[in-house]
Amino acid sequence: MNTTSQEWVPVGVDELEQNADTVIRSNKNYSVIAGPGAGKTELLAQRACYLLQTAKCPYPYRILAISFKKDSAKNLKDRVTERCSKKDALRFDSLTFDAFAKSMLDRFMGALPDIWQPKKDYEIYFPKKAEYESILRSHSLNVSNNSIKSLEKNWILGSPLKTQGMQELPSEPLSAAAKYWWNACLHMGANSRLTFPMMGRLAELLLRINPKISNALRTTYTHVFMDEFQDTTHVQYDLVKTAFLNSQIILTAVGDNKQQIMRWAMALDDAFGKFEQDFQAQRIQLSFNYRSSPELVKILDNLALTIDANYQQVESKISRNISEDACVIWDFHTPKDEAEYLAKAILDSINAYKLAPEDFVILVKQKADQYEACLKEVFGKHGLKIRVSQQDILTEPLATIFISFLRFGSRKRAGVYWSDCHKILANLRGVDLADDKTNRLLQKELSNFHCDLQNQMELNNFSKNQISTLLKNIEQFINKTCIQAYYPEYNQGDRYDHCFKQINNQLEKSYEIVENQSWEAILDDFEGKDSVSIMTVHKSKGSQYHTVIFVGLEDSAWWSFKNDPKESRSNFFVAFSRAKQRVIFTYCEKRGEGRKKISSLYQVLLNAGVKMKTIQ
Repeated sequence: MNTTSQEWVPVGVDELEQNADTVIRSNKNYSVIAGPGAGKTELLAQRACYLLQTAKCPYPYRILAISFKKDSAKNLKDRVTERCSKKDALRFDSLTFDAFAKSMLDRFMGALPDIWQPKKDYEIYFPKKAEYESILRSHSLNVSNNSIKSLEKNWILGSPLKTQGMQELPSEPLSAAAKYWWNACLHMGANSRLTFPMMGRLAELLLRINPKISNALRTTYTHVFMDEFQDTTHVQYDLVKTAFLNSQIILTAVGDNKQQIMRWAMALDDAFGKFEQDFQAQRIQLSFNYRSSPELVKILDNLALTIDANYQQVESKISRNISEDACVIWDFHTPKDEAEYLAKAILDSINAYKLAPEDFVILVKQKADQYEACLKEVFGKHGLKIRVSQQDILTEPLATIFISFLRFGSRKRAGVYWSDCHKILANLRGVDLADDKTNRLLQKELSNFHCDLQNQMELNNFSKNQISTLLKNIEQFINKTCIQAYYPEYNQGDRYDHCFKQINNQLEKSYEIVENQSWEAILDDFEGKDSVSIMTVHKSKGSQYHTVIFVGLEDSAWWSFKNDPKESRSNFFVAFSRAKQRVIFTYCEKRGEGRKKISSLYQVLLNAGVKMKTIQ
């Protein structure tokens, strides 16, 4: 039974600021500027609930949400599922931009002109720099970082594809190289090879030249959400325009231009401005921060003004609960000194505030694995585990399925894991749990498998090499076909096999690492439990931690600062804004090359009252 618009109230939250409520209940295009901790995901989840529960998106119409990262798409889908009935939640599609473009291409590639049509079993392609260099040399063109960037951004992906094929322009030598690239990727070799941006270009062409397909898309969805919109590329924006401009679909774009950290990956300079102009969208700003303490928000305000002179201050909605300074800069002589001091500081905070290791994160500008060895050795002596984050594989539905069943099989009394696996199996097989007879059969089958799985997982006679066999047995029980039917993204190319291999390899690593040979410890290691994560700023986007430790506030780590200070400041802003209560910056004399080039970052912190301390 549907709720009226007047009767509907937000689901599962105590309060929403007025601007958020306005967007949630709106029937027009909105551009929502929402800073860190403003509740962007919650706003979209509540808007989905409102539309589905009040029949503003009536059955059988659907809502499409497009995010940049898989974990963001999953998080949003999970929140809607928690807040809506199963029937309503099934009408909410949460995809990444890449998955959206790929799904359109996979379903309708036969409608592309022959010259643009990839082979059905195409491969997902991640070209290396040397491959671009080879193309340039083969066309007698200058090889440099600028020419490689121009070839990809301006010529291979620069404009919407022409129906008749790519033209060579005598005055533009790179056009011939771009034409060759497309032809080689599509038509040379046993399989076609496509990057995700190339799929975006093909999907846009597909919709542009096939009105029936375009109309089918527009009659499927009533509303479209776009998250982290500040990082939209020109390829993605062209796809959005072709798909939804001049339609009856209502669009909501959410993001924060201060957190644009994908300029290197062809993000538009002013995605919100273009969206507002093309779609007549109204801009609105959220003014609350539900993540960071007032002390951190005050410093964030100072950082934000270095990126956006028109920035409006926000209000923290949580309290400070630590006695230490909310932000400090620590100077060290050697990386080992740094690691020792950080390990003790983390342990002190864990004991003082009853925290867990996963409440802390170590962020670096780039190449997290280069910092791992020293930190891992020293942290280990203090009983702390540290690991480079495995966030990518943990966001895969396939990983959730296998880890749930492994935990299920590792215990005689499965408890909550029984419920998890029962629900997973029912969803994948399309079993109606309201049907008592069918449900009893499913429960019996699951009970029998639980016994078999326990026997297979006996660690006394188990070896690392048997992990693949164990996963295969779980796969056979669930039925791979059911998984692929429920998650269509695992149908195309080698996506399923690639994820399966990643899960297998990480489990083998965890098996080797864990000293206490128990399945609980192995699976905890796989999921990063009881570990301090170390990751790049880009990886951390969308996450939050009690304490953020930014290691390496040095010129050597920020070598690109001079070339693009705006993006570097955005990286700095994103790193800082992951913290709830405390941010620690470290500088190491032996590792860095001074800090003159990034002195402006230090100056902002010092102006905000952040203290520097030399650790002897």
